[in-house]
Amino acid sequence: MDRRQYLATAVGLGAGSLAGCNNYFADETDTAGTEDRSPAESLTGGSSGTRSPAPPNTLSAGSYTVTLSNPRVRASIRDAGVHVDVRAEHGSQFLLLDAETGDARVEEIPVRVVSDGEPITDRLSLVGRPDRKTAGVIGFPLPVSDYGTVAVVLESAEETARWRVPDATVEMLSRTPEFTVDGIEVPDSVQVGESFDASFTVANDGDRDARFLAEFGHTLLSDTGEVEVAVPVGERRTHTSTIDPFYDESPAEIPVILDWGLQARHATVAVQRETATTDLPPLSDALSIESSYPIDGTMVNVGVGGTARNTSTSALRNCVIVASGDVGEQRFSATTRRDRLEPDQPWDWEVAFGDEADAQREPVRNIAIETRAEPPG
Repeated sequence: MDRRQYLATAVGLGAGSLAGCNNYFADETDTAGTEDRSPAESLTGGSSGTRSPAPPNTLSAGSYTVTLSNPRVRASIRDAGVHVDVRAEHGSQFLLLDAETGDARVEEIPVRVVSDGEPITDRLSLVGRPDRKTAGVIGFPLPVSDYGTVAVVLESAEETARWRVPDATVEMLSRTPEFTVDGIEVPDSVQVGESFDASFTVANDGDRDARFLAEFGHTLLSDTGEVEVAVPVGERRTHTSTIDPFYDESPAEIPVILDWGLQARHATVAVQRETATTDLPPLSDALSIESSYPIDGTMVNVGVGGTARNTSTSALRNCVIVASGDVGEQRFSATTRRDRLEPDQPWDWEVAFGDEADAQREPVRNIAIETRAEPPG
């Protein structure tokens, strides 16, 4: 994730539960999360997850020198653009390599991928956010195919250097996972300020074990965090995250997204803004509403006003009026209070819904009013 903290806790078999599951990733040739590490930290894993790294290879051409190591295959990557987003391409997988240069930015080195001498691609992506500009992980999107030999070529100033990708890695380019997700499970609504659990179940109907990488969370901010789920071939896994939304803008609903580059699923959670009544006096029939009207906010704050009256023969204490109404797509509620109201005494009252309602620049609709007071004692 990038630029902000993503508040999600893995409850199922997700980003935080991949330890001990390296056999799920034998075909992807390393353990979870290493594509964002520096080359010295990234290890290549075999069927047991413990195979030694492939020997580094240093290529030099013109003014460029780059050391490549740890080749591996991924169905999707964390693409470092304005934000770090999940990227996947139909019919392709990514060849990932740890790269370290002398002084050039890793994403600017003039490298391309060839197969049996024929060019495949020179499209290079920087994966994740490296700690240094001269060291990081690069990725090439390659069509799913039965390749013969594959090599990475560095070419500059009429000089060429190449490195042959190990056959075991090349073989992985012919097999791919196939992920399906039915949808996102979220609650229908939450109270403003509350966190909630969101979950999804993903199946792998492809022909190799793989990691499902996706952006998962709310979209109230411009960047959504990522989760990873280990999914063996022919099996299903469920992941649950606890989502703590960004409520500063007081949304009427919280949009939730699951985006794995090729497809996305969406859900929404309504935000309830009910006025708490635990500290209010009981409902009162004696405090009667004689009239009410919306306040449109032209000269004052948006809200509701009206006239109430004590219709009892005794004084009412702790008199409260709770008024609510729809403004735009949101519902607002507010209260006004009076310490004492004598018998048959009128009360001209108003409540204001606040700055958020004012910003809607919409009339108040669907007004509801309740009256509360301590009974005569």
